[in-house]
Amino acid sequence: APPPAAMRARVGAVQAANAFGGGGGGGVERAVEVKITGWWRFKTVIVPPNVWVVHTRRDRKEPVTIGLGVSFPYNPYSDAFLLAPATMQTLAINAKCICKERQGILVQAYVQWIIDDFKAAYQKIDFSDADDPMRIVNVQLREQAEAAIKDKVASMSIDEVLTDKRPLIDELTARLRGVAEGQGLKIVTVQIKEAVVSSTRLWENLQKPFREEQQKIARIAELDRERAVHAREMEDAQANEAIEQKAERVRATERAETERVKKSEAVQLATA
Repeated sequence: APPPAAMRARVGAVQAANAFGGGGGGGVERAVEVKITGWWRFKTVIVPPNVWVVHTRRDRKEPVTIGLGVSFPYNPYSDAFLLAPATMQTLAINAKCICKERQGILVQAYVQWIIDDFKAAYQKIDFSDADDPMRIVNVQLREQAEAAIKDKVASMSIDEVLTDKRPLIDELTARLRGVAEGQGLKIVTVQIKEAVVSSTRLWENLQKPFREEQQKIARIAELDRERAVHAREMEDAQANEAIEQKAERVRATERAETERVKKSEAVQLATA
């Protein structure tokens, strides 16, 4: 067995490797979990298939292992490794902006991105946070996204911000792709969820013309309906009156005929 000093060194090296690599049986949940098997200098790191890994060794300039889901032999005394998830990342953005009219607008957006070239990414981006390897890059992308949205909204009117999201999407996409270029990242999706006017009174005033227009349209429709109903009622009344007049004429004719017959019979009886 190794002497006590070597044992202490070995334990310290394994704990440091576990903290750096994001796994290894330490009992602490990490954002990226790996298995470290074996004993002493003869270990193996088992990397999940959806995880990027770069494995370096002392006195070697180039990585020993780099790729997606690549497992490798590991010596905790001379080796180090870095992990990052290969899954798509979704970044929520809430940008408090000031538009051209100096009114506050909250723009809510989201960005989806992935690591496209890990060889370039691990050299330029800090993935060393074992609890959340993507935290730092997410912070950087969020700051860039908020700055891009604020810059664009500052040159737009309230109506433009609320009615046309395409300029914001184009500006945000161009800014983020400019940041991601050369760092091994790929911007997959950029979307503006909604834009909300911060002032409740201003929002009500903006909606007032539309509401009044809708009320006017509804009132006109109601008047048209009332006129149509009134016209139909007049037509029905005139038709009923015409029918009643015709029936009265028929009854008058019948009464006149009855009177004529009675008078004729009376004359006949008188002359008989």
